[in-house]
Amino acid sequence: MTGRPETGSGAGHSSRAGLVAGGAVGLVLCAVVGAFGGYLLAGDDTGGSDQGAGPVATSAAPSATKTSRAGTPTRSQTSRPPTTAPPIDGLLLPDVLGQDFREARLELRDRGLGVEVVFGASGSDSSVHRTVPPGGTPVKRGITVKIYVVGGPPSVVVPDVVGQSCRQAARRLVDDGLYPRYPSGESGEVREQDPPAGGTLNWNDQVRLHCGKAVAPTGTPTY
Repeated sequence: MTGRPETGSGAGHSSRAGLVAGGAVGLVLCAVVGAFGGYLLAGDDTGGSDQGAGPVATSAAPSATKTSRAGTPTRSQTSRPPTTAPPIDGLLLPDVLGQDFREARLELRDRGLGVEVVFGASGSDSSVHRTVPPGGTPVKRGITVKIYVVGGPPSVVVPDVVGQSCRQAARRLVDDGLYPRYPSGESGEVREQDPPAGGTLNWNDQVRLHCGKAVAPTGTPTY
């Protein structure tokens, strides 16, 4: 037993210590590498967050295009059709409902429109309850507008138009609410009227105008 050398046991002890020390160094290196790798990964995440502002800005761009500058219509606004039709000749038919038919008729005629008055069966209510076309309609000057009156036609005194030109006499009768008729034509002057002046008719009744050349007084030469 005393003759066995002891160097071998010392060498084994030294080699085991070296292995332990080497393992510790390896663990330290692994930890350092892991920490450095984590740092790099964290740096990539940070860089990614900085670059991520690009997509956010890009996604905000389309919403910016939907908002027009002040005073500049958007595409949807410019392509939208008009909600109301533009007036023809710049004239919208006025609303005369509830007015006395005489005032309504005068207003429409002043605007260059013809007027036909349609009365009810009876009654004294002279207000307008309907027009064709209705008020607010775009119209052209020269058309005839029908105005419907609640009550019946009022009475009219026949004016004296004898001696006037046939056209002048016709305008006077229309202004008074009567209709002229021309049994002998429309040229010349009124030589006779039927019924005579001073009689009473209803609105829209007819007056016959007998028109022709003026007759020279007896004894006066004609040329």
